[in-house]
Amino acid sequence: MNGTPWWLKIAAKIFLSRLPVGYKFWNRLRLFRHGNMDNSWLAANKFILHLDRAYPDNRPDHFTCLELGPGDSLVTGILANALGASEGYLVDVGSYATEELSYYRSFCQELKKRDFKVPDLSGVNSFLELQKQCRIKYKVNGLDDLRRIPSNSIDLIWSHSMLEHVRKREFPALVSELRRIISDKGIVTHNADLKDHLGGALNNLRFSESIWESDFMAKSGFYTNRLQHRDILEYFINAGFEVITDEVGRWPMLPTPWVHIDKQFKAVPEEEISIRSFHITLRPSVQQTDSQ
Repeated sequence: MNGTPWWLKIAAKIFLSRLPVGYKFWNRLRLFRHGNMDNSWLAANKFILHLDRAYPDNRPDHFTCLELGPGDSLVTGILANALGASEGYLVDVGSYATEELSYYRSFCQELKKRDFKVPDLSGVNSFLELQKQCRIKYKVNGLDDLRRIPSNSIDLIWSHSMLEHVRKREFPALVSELRRIISDKGIVTHNADLKDHLGGALNNLRFSESIWESDFMAKSGFYTNRLQHRDILEYFINAGFEVITDEVGRWPMLPTPWVHIDKQFKAVPEEEISIRSFHITLRPSVQQTDSQ
């Protein structure tokens, strides 16, 4: 749908999302995709990016990790295992990951060529066996599954282009759960993409809150919560995190004319609206950790 006007993409996705067809059908047609399964190393490199940001000096020999929104495959869980993770949670809001064992065996062959310690998949005959062998816990019920993870048990939490897709009404609960499960010396690293996911602009800011946050719009395959950089930081800080690094990318000029942006965003400084992406690393607040 490249080159298609943003408004036509909305109309098409609203229509297509109402058809009685499952996600894996749309994935084969490259619609409503939750990642890029055609390039397993694209996902793998994202994990390495976050791992390096979390541990710029020395990676731990053993750690527990959690990825929010793994999308179309479990390759990041396999790579985490190869890099020393003792346990890896992959939490999503639906069962989107491919179950094709040949895909994961091919990925492990690539790992071996690059001198990684490769999980042995020779005796693996099912998707569940794959998860067990690679110490992966794949969860597909979003916030409900996060609530079942033991407190103070995760050393590294990360996500890439996922925070912006969390329903706005669920965002505070999500951040609260992340604070609960992170270990005292744990690290959280997130990359967020604040573009509209329709045409790479700010067309999502054209709509009123009542329209955009309606279930009708939010369940049509193009939803972003429209939280700004400062809003997201505030949620994390209020939940008991402190910022280690905060890097932003900006548009030199707004891609969607200011006149077309809904009035609720007119009170937000243009300097804030101009942030198109950011990467933050956080840790539990020392003050709050000491008080527990």
